[in-house]
Amino acid sequence: MNRRGFLRAGATTLAVGALPVTAWAADAPTVFLDYTQEQLDAAYTQTVWAPNAKEVIDGYETGSAAVRRAHPPETFSYGDRPSETLDVFAPANADRLPVMVFIHGGAWRALSKLSVSAPAMTFVGNGAIYVAIDFDNLPINTLPGMADQCRRALLWVWRNAARFGGDPDRIHVAGHSSGGHLAAVMLTTDWAAFGAPPTLLKGGMVLSGMCDLYPVLLSVRSSYVKVSGRERDDLSPIRAMDRVACPVVVAWGEKESPEFKRQSIQFADALDASGHLAGRFLLEGRNHFEVPNLLNDPNSSLSKAALRLMSGKG
Repeated sequence: MNRRGFLRAGATTLAVGALPVTAWAADAPTVFLDYTQEQLDAAYTQTVWAPNAKEVIDGYETGSAAVRRAHPPETFSYGDRPSETLDVFAPANADRLPVMVFIHGGAWRALSKLSVSAPAMTFVGNGAIYVAIDFDNLPINTLPGMADQCRRALLWVWRNAARFGGDPDRIHVAGHSSGGHLAAVMLTTDWAAFGAPPTLLKGGMVLSGMCDLYPVLLSVRSSYVKVSGRERDDLSPIRAMDRVACPVVVAWGEKESPEFKRQSIQFADALDASGHLAGRFLLEGRNHFEVPNLLNDPNSSLSKAALRLMSGKG
Protein backbone atom coordinates (compact mmCIF):
# COMPACT_ATOMS: atom_id res chain seq x y z
CA MET A 1 0.00 0.00 0.00
CA ASN A 2 1.37 3.40 -0.87
CA ARG A 3 1.20 6.42 1.40
CA ARG A 4 -2.16 7.56 -0.02
CA GLY A 5 -4.00 4.40 0.94
CA PHE A 6 -4.17 2.88 -2.55
CA LEU A 7 -2.91 -0.63 -3.26
CA ARG A 8 -0.41 -1.28 -6.02
CA ALA A 9 -1.69 -4.32 -7.86
CA GLY A 10 -3.13 -5.43 -11.17
CA ALA A 11 -6.38 -4.17 -12.62
CA THR A 12 -8.60 -5.41 -9.82
CA THR A 13 -10.86 -3.71 -7.33
CA LEU A 14 -9.53 -3.88 -3.79
CA ALA A 15 -11.06 -2.60 -0.58
CA VAL A 16 -9.23 0.25 1.08
CA GLY A 17 -10.91 0.74 4.42
CA ALA A 18 -14.63 0.59 3.70
CA LEU A 19 -14.30 1.91 0.13
CA PRO A 20 -13.74 -0.12 -3.02
CA VAL A 21 -10.96 1.48 -5.03
CA THR A 22 -9.70 0.34 -8.42
CA ALA A 23 -5.99 -0.17 -8.01
CA TRP A 24 -3.54 0.70 -10.76
CA ALA A 25 -1.32 -1.64 -12.73
CA ALA A 26 2.31 -1.73 -11.68
CA ASP A 27 3.42 0.02 -14.88
CA ALA A 28 0.66 2.68 -14.97
CA PRO A 29 2.08 6.19 -15.35
CA THR A 30 1.69 8.72 -12.56
CA VAL A 31 0.47 12.25 -13.22
CA PHE A 32 0.95 13.93 -9.84
CA LEU A 33 3.00 12.70 -6.88
CA ASP A 34 2.31 8.96 -6.88
CA TYR A 35 -1.21 9.15 -8.34
CA THR A 36 -2.24 7.63 -11.64
CA GLN A 37 -4.81 9.62 -13.59
CA GLU A 38 -7.58 7.34 -12.35
CA GLN A 39 -6.52 7.81 -8.74
CA LEU A 40 -6.13 11.56 -9.02
CA ASP A 41 -9.60 11.79 -10.52
CA ALA A 42 -10.97 9.75 -7.61
CA ALA A 43 -9.09 11.91 -5.10
CA TYR A 44 -10.96 14.98 -6.38
CA THR A 45 -14.35 13.26 -6.56
CA GLN A 46 -15.71 13.37 -3.03
CA THR A 47 -18.74 11.17 -3.73
CA VAL A 48 -16.30 8.25 -4.14
CA TRP A 49 -15.47 8.62 -0.45
CA ALA A 50 -18.91 9.58 0.91
CA PRO A 51 -21.70 7.15 0.03
CA ASN A 52 -24.22 9.31 1.91
CA ALA A 53 -23.38 12.47 -0.07
CA LYS A 54 -26.87 13.05 -1.50
CA GLU A 55 -28.54 12.55 1.86
CA VAL A 56 -26.21 15.00 3.58
CA ILE A 57 -26.48 17.62 0.84
CA ASP A 58 -30.27 17.33 0.87
CA GLY A 59 -30.02 17.96 4.60
CA TYR A 60 -28.22 21.26 3.97
CA GLU A 61 -31.32 22.48 2.16
CA THR A 62 -33.94 21.27 4.63
CA GLY A 63 -31.98 22.41 7.67
CA SER A 64 -31.33 25.80 6.15
CA ALA A 65 -34.97 26.25 5.15
CA ALA A 66 -36.03 25.52 8.73
CA VAL A 67 -33.66 28.18 10.06
CA ARG A 68 -34.94 30.77 7.57
CA ARG A 69 -38.53 30.06 8.58
CA ALA A 70 -37.73 30.43 12.27
CA HIS A 71 -35.38 33.40 11.87
CA PRO A 72 -35.93 35.13 8.51
CA PRO A 73 -32.78 36.94 7.37
CA GLU A 74 -32.52 40.44 5.98
CA THR A 75 -31.41 40.31 2.35
CA PHE A 76 -29.22 42.94 0.70
CA SER A 77 -27.73 43.37 -2.77
CA TYR A 78 -23.98 43.89 -3.04
CA GLY A 79 -24.05 44.25 -6.84
CA ASP A 80 -26.26 44.55 -9.89
CA ARG A 81 -26.61 40.89 -10.91
CA PRO A 82 -29.59 38.91 -9.60
CA SER A 83 -27.20 36.53 -7.85
CA GLU A 84 -25.31 39.28 -6.07
CA THR A 85 -27.18 39.17 -2.79
CA LEU A 86 -26.41 38.20 0.77
CA ASP A 87 -28.53 37.09 3.71
CA VAL A 88 -27.83 38.62 7.11
CA PHE A 89 -28.85 36.78 10.27
CA ALA A 90 -28.49 39.05 13.30
CA PRO A 91 -29.65 39.16 16.91
CA ALA A 92 -32.32 41.69 17.81
CA ASN A 93 -30.92 45.17 18.40
CA ALA A 94 -27.50 44.18 17.11
CA ASP A 95 -24.88 46.88 17.61
CA ARG A 96 -21.28 46.56 16.41
CA LEU A 97 -21.25 42.78 16.67
CA PRO A 98 -18.60 40.55 15.05
CA VAL A 99 -19.55 39.20 11.63
CA MET A 100 -18.95 35.78 10.06
CA VAL A 101 -19.31 35.72 6.27
CA PHE A 102 -19.82 32.20 4.92
CA ILE A 103 -19.03 31.06 1.36
CA HIS A 104 -20.92 27.98 0.20
CA GLY A 105 -19.33 24.99 -1.48
CA GLY A 106 -20.62 22.83 -4.31
CA ALA A 107 -17.54 22.12 -6.48
CA TRP A 108 -17.80 25.71 -7.82
CA ARG A 109 -20.89 24.69 -9.82
CA ALA A 110 -23.71 23.95 -7.38
CA LEU A 111 -25.52 25.10 -4.21
CA SER A 112 -26.17 28.68 -3.10
CA LYS A 113 -26.53 30.87 -0.04
CA LEU A 114 -29.80 29.02 0.64
CA SER A 115 -27.75 25.88 1.29
CA VAL A 116 -25.81 27.39 4.19
CA SER A 117 -28.35 29.09 6.46
CA ALA A 118 -28.29 26.25 9.00
CA PRO A 119 -25.19 27.44 10.96
CA ALA A 120 -26.69 30.89 11.47
CA MET A 121 -28.23 30.23 14.88
CA THR A 122 -24.91 29.10 16.34
CA PHE A 123 -23.61 32.61 15.71
CA VAL A 124 -26.78 34.60 16.39
CA GLY A 125 -27.29 32.71 19.64
CA ASN A 126 -23.81 33.73 20.76
CA GLY A 127 -23.94 37.45 20.03
CA ALA A 128 -22.59 37.43 16.49
CA ILE A 129 -23.88 38.08 12.97
CA TYR A 130 -23.88 35.43 10.25
CA VAL A 131 -23.87 36.39 6.57
CA ALA A 132 -24.39 33.92 3.72
CA ILE A 133 -23.32 35.29 0.35
CA ASP A 134 -24.49 34.30 -3.11
CA PHE A 135 -22.70 34.43 -6.45
CA ASP A 136 -22.91 32.87 -9.91
CA ASN A 137 -21.60 29.32 -10.19
CA LEU A 138 -19.89 27.63 -13.10
CA PRO A 139 -20.53 27.36 -16.01
CA ILE A 140 -22.24 30.74 -16.33
CA ASN A 141 -19.39 32.24 -14.32
CA THR A 142 -15.62 31.77 -14.27
CA LEU A 143 -13.46 30.98 -11.28
CA PRO A 144 -11.89 34.48 -11.34
CA GLY A 145 -15.44 35.86 -11.61
CA MET A 146 -16.51 33.95 -8.52
CA ALA A 147 -13.53 35.29 -6.58
CA ASP A 148 -14.41 38.81 -7.75
CA GLN A 149 -18.00 38.44 -6.54
CA CYS A 150 -16.87 37.14 -3.15
CA ARG A 151 -14.45 40.06 -2.78
CA ARG A 152 -17.15 42.56 -3.66
CA ALA A 153 -19.52 40.94 -1.17
CA LEU A 154 -16.92 41.27 1.59
CA LEU A 155 -16.19 44.86 0.63
CA TRP A 156 -19.94 45.57 0.81
CA VAL A 157 -20.10 44.02 4.28
CA TRP A 158 -17.17 46.15 5.42
CA ARG A 159 -18.70 49.36 4.05
CA ASN A 160 -22.25 48.62 5.24
CA ALA A 161 -21.80 46.70 8.48
CA ALA A 162 -23.49 49.45 10.49
CA ARG A 163 -26.72 48.94 8.49
CA PHE A 164 -27.26 45.56 10.15
CA GLY A 165 -25.51 46.05 13.48
CA GLY A 166 -22.13 44.66 12.48
CA ASP A 167 -18.67 45.86 13.39
CA PRO A 168 -16.63 46.72 10.26
CA ASP A 169 -13.49 46.09 12.29
CA ARG A 170 -14.48 42.50 13.17
CA ILE A 171 -15.24 40.78 9.88
CA HIS A 172 -14.37 37.10 9.48
CA VAL A 173 -14.71 34.70 6.55
CA ALA A 174 -15.37 30.97 6.37
CA GLY A 175 -16.13 28.49 3.63
CA HIS A 176 -16.47 24.79 2.93
CA SER A 177 -15.06 22.73 0.05
CA SER A 178 -14.91 24.97 -3.05
CA GLY A 179 -16.15 27.68 -0.69
CA GLY A 180 -13.18 26.84 1.51
CA HIS A 181 -10.95 27.47 -1.48
CA LEU A 182 -12.65 30.82 -2.09
CA ALA A 183 -12.36 31.69 1.61
CA ALA A 184 -8.63 31.01 1.38
CA VAL A 185 -8.48 33.25 -1.70
CA MET A 186 -10.17 35.99 0.34
CA LEU A 187 -7.63 35.49 3.14
CA THR A 188 -4.77 35.97 0.64
CA THR A 189 -6.31 38.98 -1.11
CA ASP A 190 -4.46 42.30 -1.21
CA TRP A 191 -7.33 44.31 0.22
CA ALA A 192 -5.41 47.59 0.01
CA ALA A 193 -5.57 47.25 -3.79
CA PHE A 194 -9.37 47.49 -3.44
CA GLY A 195 -9.30 50.59 -1.23
CA ALA A 196 -9.84 48.65 2.00
CA PRO A 197 -7.62 48.12 5.03
CA PRO A 198 -5.04 45.34 4.53
CA THR A 199 -6.48 43.84 7.71
CA LEU A 200 -10.11 43.89 6.52
CA LEU A 201 -10.43 40.26 7.67
CA LYS A 202 -9.83 39.56 11.34
CA GLY A 203 -10.08 35.79 11.12
CA GLY A 204 -10.88 32.89 8.84
CA MET A 205 -12.02 29.28 8.74
CA VAL A 206 -11.12 27.01 5.82
CA LEU A 207 -13.17 23.81 5.99
CA SER A 208 -12.13 20.99 3.64
CA GLY A 209 -10.80 23.56 1.19
CA MET A 210 -8.13 23.56 -1.50
CA CYS A 211 -5.10 25.83 -1.44
CA ASP A 212 -3.36 24.75 -4.67
CA LEU A 213 -5.19 24.49 -7.99
CA TYR A 214 -2.31 22.81 -9.82
CA PRO A 215 -3.28 19.19 -8.99
CA VAL A 216 -6.99 20.04 -9.15
CA LEU A 217 -6.57 21.04 -12.79
CA LEU A 218 -4.75 17.81 -13.58
CA SER A 219 -7.80 15.91 -12.38
CA VAL A 220 -11.25 15.29 -13.81
CA ARG A 221 -12.27 18.73 -12.53
CA SER A 222 -10.38 20.28 -15.44
CA SER A 223 -13.34 19.21 -17.59
CA TYR A 224 -15.36 22.11 -16.18
CA VAL A 225 -12.86 24.43 -14.44
CA LYS A 226 -11.21 26.48 -17.18
CA VAL A 227 -8.50 28.96 -16.19
CA SER A 228 -5.23 30.17 -17.64
CA GLY A 229 -1.91 29.33 -16.05
CA ARG A 230 -1.73 32.84 -14.60
CA GLU A 231 -5.25 32.55 -13.18
CA ARG A 232 -4.44 29.14 -11.72
CA ASP A 233 -1.49 30.62 -9.86
CA ASP A 234 -3.36 33.76 -8.79
CA LEU A 235 -6.15 31.61 -7.34
CA SER A 236 -3.84 29.24 -5.48
CA PRO A 237 -3.67 30.66 -1.93
CA ILE A 238 -0.59 28.60 -1.06
CA ARG A 239 1.34 30.93 -3.39
CA ALA A 240 0.35 34.08 -1.49
CA MET A 241 0.73 33.15 2.17
CA ASP A 242 2.55 36.41 2.86
CA ARG A 243 -0.80 38.21 2.45
CA VAL A 244 -2.52 36.37 5.31
CA ALA A 245 -2.98 38.94 8.06
CA CYS A 246 -5.19 37.18 10.61
CA PRO A 247 -5.60 33.92 12.54
CA VAL A 248 -7.08 31.05 10.54
CA VAL A 249 -8.66 27.75 11.57
CA VAL A 250 -8.28 24.79 9.19
CA ALA A 251 -10.48 21.71 9.51
CA TRP A 252 -11.10 18.55 7.51
CA GLY A 253 -12.81 15.22 7.96
CA GLU A 254 -11.16 11.93 8.81
CA LYS A 255 -13.02 10.34 5.88
CA GLU A 256 -12.12 12.96 3.28
CA SER A 257 -10.46 11.96 0.02
CA PRO A 258 -6.64 11.77 0.24
CA GLU A 259 -6.11 14.97 -1.74
CA PHE A 260 -8.48 17.05 0.38
CA LYS A 261 -6.63 15.80 3.45
CA ARG A 262 -3.25 16.60 1.91
CA GLN A 263 -4.28 20.08 0.79
CA SER A 264 -5.77 20.89 4.21
CA ILE A 265 -2.59 19.77 5.95
CA GLN A 266 -0.45 21.74 3.48
CA PHE A 267 -2.42 24.92 4.14
CA ALA A 268 -2.39 24.40 7.92
CA ASP A 269 1.37 23.80 7.87
CA ALA A 270 1.95 26.98 5.85
CA LEU A 271 -0.21 28.99 8.24
CA ASP A 272 1.65 27.51 11.19
CA ALA A 273 4.98 28.47 9.66
CA SER A 274 3.81 32.07 9.24
CA GLY A 275 2.34 32.29 12.74
CA HIS A 276 -1.28 32.55 11.58
CA LEU A 277 -2.66 29.11 12.42
CA ALA A 278 -5.40 29.47 15.06
CA GLY A 279 -6.13 25.75 15.10
CA ARG A 280 -6.23 22.60 13.01
CA PHE A 281 -9.03 20.07 13.39
CA LEU A 282 -9.09 16.52 12.08
CA LEU A 283 -12.77 15.74 12.55
CA GLU A 284 -13.04 12.09 13.48
CA GLY A 285 -15.60 9.97 11.70
CA ARG A 286 -16.68 12.78 9.36
CA ASN A 287 -16.62 12.69 5.59
CA HIS A 288 -16.29 15.74 3.38
CA PHE A 289 -19.98 16.61 3.27
CA GLU A 290 -20.55 16.16 7.00
CA VAL A 291 -17.91 18.69 8.07
CA PRO A 292 -19.96 21.94 7.83
CA ASN A 293 -22.85 20.39 9.77
CA LEU A 294 -20.73 20.66 12.91
CA LEU A 295 -21.33 24.43 12.77
CA ASN A 296 -25.04 23.76 13.29
CA ASP A 297 -24.24 22.61 16.83
CA PRO A 298 -23.02 25.46 19.06
CA ASN A 299 -21.36 22.94 21.36
CA SER A 300 -19.22 21.25 18.71
CA SER A 301 -15.47 21.73 18.75
CA LEU A 302 -15.67 23.50 15.40
CA SER A 303 -18.35 25.96 16.56
CA LYS A 304 -16.40 26.70 19.72
CA ALA A 305 -13.30 27.38 17.62
CA ALA A 306 -15.30 29.75 15.38
CA LEU A 307 -16.73 31.66 18.32
CA ARG A 308 -13.34 31.84 20.02
CA LEU A 309 -11.85 33.20 16.79
CA MET A 310 -14.54 35.89 16.63
CA SER A 311 -13.97 36.85 20.24
CA GLY A 312 -10.42 37.84 19.33
CA LYS A 313 -8.94 35.08 21.47
CA GLY A 314 -7.82 33.02 18.48
